[in-house]
Amino acid sequence: MGKLPFDLEKKPWSRKISYKYKENLWLDIYYPKTDSNQIILFAHGGGWISGYRRQPNNISWYRYLVSKGFTVATIDYRYGYLNDIELLVEDISDAYKFVSEKFPKLKISLMGLSAGGHLALYFVLKYKPKVENVVAYYTPCDLLDIWKSPSLFAKFAVSTTLKRLPNKSKDLYIKYSPISYVDKNLPPILLVHGLKDKVVPFISSVRMYKKLRKMGNKAKLLLHPKGDHGFEFVLKDDKTREILEKTIKFLRGDLYD
Repeated sequence: MGKLPFDLEKKPWSRKISYKYKENLWLDIYYPKTDSNQIILFAHGGGWISGYRRQPNNISWYRYLVSKGFTVATIDYRYGYLNDIELLVEDISDAYKFVSEKFPKLKISLMGLSAGGHLALYFVLKYKPKVENVVAYYTPCDLLDIWKSPSLFAKFAVSTTLKRLPNKSKDLYIKYSPISYVDKNLPPILLVHGLKDKVVPFISSVRMYKKLRKMGNKAKLLLHPKGDHGFEFVLKDDKTREILEKTIKFLRGDLYD
């Protein structure tokens, strides 16, 4: 599945503790070896219908974030082929509530990859919880954009999760698209996408960024000219490392416009 292009310590955390945050759903807390004032709630990708918190590529992300001094809370959520999308959003909300109550003194950031980024953005933009910032990698900000993709998996995943095709239920796709909830006074948002993404068209992040900025929000858009979906696990070039380093700066509040 690949890993981030850095030589990272296998276990840069001081300890890892698993908690049941609701019935049948767990999260892992990775504690850094240094004092931390910020926790990142991390939602994995997988098209809402696959993926899990302990996938090796996801663990590569946790290693990187923890090595930079962040506490990381990585969650599982229900799958869209068995559950209504509203229940997936509820899982993100419950995980946020669990983390905010357990770590009341830590600033909370939300981060997600692909479908996880969609859930993170949707939750924050619609329900407006108190968060420091949001990071979304190659995220479908407008679910209708997926139907411009050549990926059969992406189209299957979104139609399975929403239980509808867009030609009959366009309003449902709009309802569950984060771009529909862009408003003023949102937390800073970082969008990352590869220009060669064959799963989620990069235009989804571009249009989201433009709408965020038009409404006066702090937002950053980082594009990789050669990046496909999940490029940070595959490409070992300087541009990938630069994007990853800028992600850390953004999470720390050092890269806001």
